[in-house]
Amino acid sequence: MYNFVPKGCEALKEIFPKIIGNTELCERLARSLLSENPDLPHAYIIEGAYGTGKRTLALELSKALVCENRTNPDAPALPCGECRSCRNVSKGICPDVIEIGTDGKASVGVESIRDLRRDIHIYPNDLDRKIYIINDAHTMTAQAQNALLLTLEEPPAYAFILLLCENSALLLETIKSRAPIIRMKPLSPEDTERAMLISDPSLESKKRSDPALFDDVIMSANGSPGLAADLLSGKEAERIAEMRRASEKFCILAADKSKNAQLLIHVTEVCTSAREVAKEQLESFSLAVRDLILLKRDSDAPLRFFSDRERATDLSDSFSLRRLLLIADALLEAVSALERNMNTRLTLISMLSNIGMLN
Repeated sequence: MYNFVPKGCEALKEIFPKIIGNTELCERLARSLLSENPDLPHAYIIEGAYGTGKRTLALELSKALVCENRTNPDAPALPCGECRSCRNVSKGICPDVIEIGTDGKASVGVESIRDLRRDIHIYPNDLDRKIYIINDAHTMTAQAQNALLLTLEEPPAYAFILLLCENSALLLETIKSRAPIIRMKPLSPEDTERAMLISDPSLESKKRSDPALFDDVIMSANGSPGLAADLLSGKEAERIAEMRRASEKFCILAADKSKNAQLLIHVTEVCTSAREVAKEQLESFSLAVRDLILLKRDSDAPLRFFSDRERATDLSDSFSLRRLLLIADALLEAVSALERNMNTRLTLISMLSNIGMLN
């Protein structure tokens, strides 16, 4: 949540109260929205990994643009979430906020964009703006992108287009030159959890019933509340928990050279002959070791694997930095070998040899 003093307003106004994290981005958008002469472009590309809040930001930005209390210094927030326009956008019943997607297909096709081009020249029905949200814009075919380009070059003054994508590199350079890219950053584990619980309060019961599993999913989601929620809703959470326990055990055994035999057995058990399974487990090992290396250098470093900082610090202290770097290099080399379709068993033997487990 952000407080920003807009020009002409004496009171503080809360900006984008439903957006968690991404402080700099929200502050920048707020300054454009609340300036005396708003300078927002006619289109934005909102880029971010799956589940990081791209659609939430698109809807909140849409509400902020049409909020009936936008210039009211006594309004509690922007968007206020209480006026008729904000409520209609939230409910998905505003005729002037139009969402476009794949409709269950592999890509956003040219017909969807042609429909947008025809509709965009019809004046807004209910608002003074017409807003288009293109979900999964990175899947647009080249033909669809070229059709959209014609609209981006000369849109009507009331039109505003938001392209939501996971990878802007898949968009044509001509598209990107006409729509600035704003990027959603991965959230911290704390913010990931907060965003999840705000979006779906029923997840609180899952947190209470199995806090360890809940933490495992949060740490495995890489800052994506949407991904974390998806993982919790299926059987994937248990598999992730098992993989994380195996990675923690790897680190504990690797810290004691007298346990090389146990470590050898553990690695060969959890890294099965299936190449993709072995690669995923080695990547999990690598993430855990990465945290231990960071803690050697900074006790307050942001962690991506361990949820218990004190436990991770104690484990890090069991290693020398040189030993951790040696293990990290061997793991990265092993993952690279599996990506090149090298034999899984030979790759594991080479990795174990490189970090002195077979000596």
